[in-house]
Amino acid sequence: MAKSVIHRNRTIGSYLIIWTGLFFAMPVPGYAATWAVYQDDKEKCRLDYASSVFTLGEKDEEDFQRFSGPNKDIYFRVAGLPNDEGLSPKEIRAEYVKNRGKSEIVYERTKTDFLVLSGIRDQKIFYSKIAVSPNTKNICVLHIVYPQKAKRAFDPIVTRMSRSFKATD
Repeated sequence: MAKSVIHRNRTIGSYLIIWTGLFFAMPVPGYAATWAVYQDDKEKCRLDYASSVFTLGEKDEEDFQRFSGPNKDIYFRVAGLPNDEGLSPKEIRAEYVKNRGKSEIVYERTKTDFLVLSGIRDQKIFYSKIAVSPNTKNICVLHIVYPQKAKRAFDPIVTRMSRSFKATD
């Protein structure tokens, strides 16, 4: 499986968060932070991520590539899957709601090439984006988790990651 991570600097900011005795810098607009590109050529997934916040880790038990944040409550996972059934984002949403329910979802957006579901679970925000490739043969899943208390710090990070996240042919 071919993966590439390309580092590049971007101006996006930094501010300090004090969190149960743990200090760390979180990127937000205004200061320099380091961004990298994650691309999995086999699964056809691509995204920009804040490499100054997240560290590439091992694949987890569900075969998602995991990236860890500064503590166990901050991470994201990404995986590519074949879309053998040719499901649309609307159909994927219907399956999700059927299997997990809708009670935790506070934001959702469905377009022809992607689906976003976001909500709160155990005082943590989850943000999931499912992107469908142009030929509908691949699905890429991005799942980001961070504490509710860090919402303001993570909004610009999640926005950039989400906008860059793609499933390619």
